[in-house]
Amino acid sequence: MKKIWIMIFSVIFLCIYLMSDKIADKFSTDVMGAKVLPVEEIEALCEGKEDAYMEPEITLNGGKIAYDSALNLLLIPQNLSDAGFDGILQVPDGRLIFMQDEALNDKEGTLRDSRMLHLYWLRDTGCWMYNVYFTGMPVVSVTTKVEANEEGIMTGDVWVYDQYHSAARYQKAACAWHLRGATTLNYEKSSYRLTLTDKKYSLLGMRKDDDWILHGLYDDEGLIHNKLSYEVWQEIAADNHVDYDEGIHMEYVELFMDDTYLGVYGLSERIDKKALQLGKQDILYKCCDQENPGEEDFYQELTEDMNPTFVLKYPKDFGMEDWEPLRQWTSMFCFDEILDYESAKAILNLENAVDYNLFNLLTCGMDNIMKNIYFFADYQADGSFQFIKLPWDLNMTWGNSWVDDYNCNFNLFQEKNFESIGGWTPDMEALYERNPEEIGALLYERWQHLREAILTKEALYAKVDAEYAYLYSSGAYVRNQQKWPPKGEYWQNEYIYEYIDKRIDFLDSYIGQMR
Repeated sequence: MKKIWIMIFSVIFLCIYLMSDKIADKFSTDVMGAKVLPVEEIEALCEGKEDAYMEPEITLNGGKIAYDSALNLLLIPQNLSDAGFDGILQVPDGRLIFMQDEALNDKEGTLRDSRMLHLYWLRDTGCWMYNVYFTGMPVVSVTTKVEANEEGIMTGDVWVYDQYHSAARYQKAACAWHLRGATTLNYEKSSYRLTLTDKKYSLLGMRKDDDWILHGLYDDEGLIHNKLSYEVWQEIAADNHVDYDEGIHMEYVELFMDDTYLGVYGLSERIDKKALQLGKQDILYKCCDQENPGEEDFYQELTEDMNPTFVLKYPKDFGMEDWEPLRQWTSMFCFDEILDYESAKAILNLENAVDYNLFNLLTCGMDNIMKNIYFFADYQADGSFQFIKLPWDLNMTWGNSWVDDYNCNFNLFQEKNFESIGGWTPDMEALYERNPEEIGALLYERWQHLREAILTKEALYAKVDAEYAYLYSSGAYVRNQQKWPPKGEYWQNEYIYEYIDKRIDFLDSYIGQMR
């Protein structure tokens, strides 16, 4: 009988042990250094303590956690490749407790669906609950210390939490920033120029620098047109023999400013002297408008109210003679018929010009034919210049177009984009009209080469897949749409695949006729 009771108690103990194991699996008892308890237990622990707001002095691996004061929201970065929630949450005193939730055992779904959890901070006399979201995207948080001066420049600190590229993960610097853009200044979601004032950082795996742009991406409801375009151009440019024409890199971040969540932004490098390794005799221009570039538009210093077609970005201290290379380019390609074909070819780095033209035909970059281009006048040993072009502000690409709204662009699925020859740059169009056999052959041969690997449909689909997968799996796309609801009925994730499919087919046929 004694043996029977021992066996019964052993079975009962084993069942209890197995059940407790299942319960432990279902509700983890510790997440990121914080206990996980049912709400009833938390309420019991908070009983007798003051239910009052506490400044969120909660850190992740010693770094600041971004906070939205209006929503009482903490956004905690996570690495998407890690199976469990990683990192350690800490407070200066007291302890942290997560309210028990199935979401704590489903990291992938919690991030993807942007599920809200609750984190309590218990101190000796106080208790406060925060709404918590996890993100698979790096987070940037800017805090103002000195309000805008007469030039609109604010100063303060910036924190960057990068769970992918930085060994330290957490970077902090003093900074200054101001609104930037032309049309985008009218948007609800602003873009900013950000300058690190005490040190340079390599942010999100990009070059080490102190000068950055935060693009609002407000006119890109899919959020991918700019980044996809830059990546495609970089691959094309890396495949040619032209130095420093790859342009800039852009990475996604979720941005907070002064405890306010602003959504998904594109953090990018700038096209400048550093990016192009400009020498003392090189010149850098930027085309800001593509309508009727005339000689009178060159001189932005003539009047404060003037909105010039071109601005001279380098050298900083320039003279009127520095406009001469651009005068030659506009004279040859914007006004008169080409009289000297060889001279017109010589003013261009033809390899870059061919690549840029094909890229713009592919993306149907109607806003990048002349506008939104940096013109790099590369000084040659014989005293002449060759122009190298780099694209900028690539939101109106891959079928994106204006839709009866002068405040914002929308992604519009337009059948005409498939078979439109729009995208020709004025220099390549002029050269082609003068000598279709030679220029047509250059375009055809280069297109065939790019189609072998870089511009296959599968390669472009894969890039789009990767962008969407990251935006959705991080939860950032959902939060951005909640912050900035769609303004039109035009956006469909699938349209860009059909655009690529039909645009490639059209260009295969169109360019094929040039051989």
